[in-house]
Amino acid sequence: MAGGVFGVDVKMLESDHAGFSKIADYLRRESGINLTLSAKNQTLLASRLSKIMPGLGMQTYAELHLALLSGRRDIRDIFISAITTNTTHFFRERQHFDILRKLLAELQIKPEKKKTRELRVWCAACSSGEEAYSLAMTIRSVIQPADNWTIKILATDIDTEIMKKAARGVYPLESIDSVPENMRSAYFERGRGDSSDFVRVRHSLRELITFAPFNLMSPSYPFQFKFDFIFCRNVMIYFDKPEIQQTIRKMETCLRPGGHLFLGHSETIVGATPGLKSCAAAVYERISTLRKGEAA
Repeated sequence: MAGGVFGVDVKMLESDHAGFSKIADYLRRESGINLTLSAKNQTLLASRLSKIMPGLGMQTYAELHLALLSGRRDIRDIFISAITTNTTHFFRERQHFDILRKLLAELQIKPEKKKTRELRVWCAACSSGEEAYSLAMTIRSVIQPADNWTIKILATDIDTEIMKKAARGVYPLESIDSVPENMRSAYFERGRGDSSDFVRVRHSLRELITFAPFNLMSPSYPFQFKFDFIFCRNVMIYFDKPEIQQTIRKMETCLRPGGHLFLGHSETIVGATPGLKSCAAAVYERISTLRKGEAA
């Protein structure tokens, strides 16, 4: 292994309180994930980082922290990938997709949308891609290619490694059990031979989605266009209240008036902004007009 390091003393990492605090502080600033000092979190951090540190030629939190502060992008990406939890599946929290289908039908008949025939969706924290593809399938169940709409789905995540998997669109065959049968045949193709236990999302669906790295802790969200829908589900459960409020305010500015924000069912925007109103469980509509100086 790199640097001649053959292993890491996990117990030593678990007992390094000062090192834990420095690593946790970096993680919070970089990703918004808040790991407080506790026996559970010390074990969690030590377990995950001990898997990557030997390959980086490191044995201590001090060495890792110094490398992270040096600004090396490769180490930062490996670190983020090791820490973040990527738990998702197709049509997770299915009722949200039922709501989206209804909102899409309503959106189609709005005068301004009938004129532009353009739909923009942001799937924030897309993980391995199942949510982004679920969004694309839902949209296509309402807006057909023959309708001649421009559909653009932006799928982002802080973990660049998991996004590579998302962009490939290859999944184990059993993972699409939650996908309706008609969508399975329309949007997935099964592999052959040694790949027969896998499926790939068809090009007709993949071409609707752009995968790109993005950090929700960025000071601002400088997107050129406003979104009709933003899905940011089960991400902010790891954030402190100030980070939650700041993230919600920034997302509000990315929505067009009348656009909708979808959060995870265990998340809330209480006190974050008066510009969003609840219209269903964990679904919020932007009711405010554009702020002074805010691009349309």
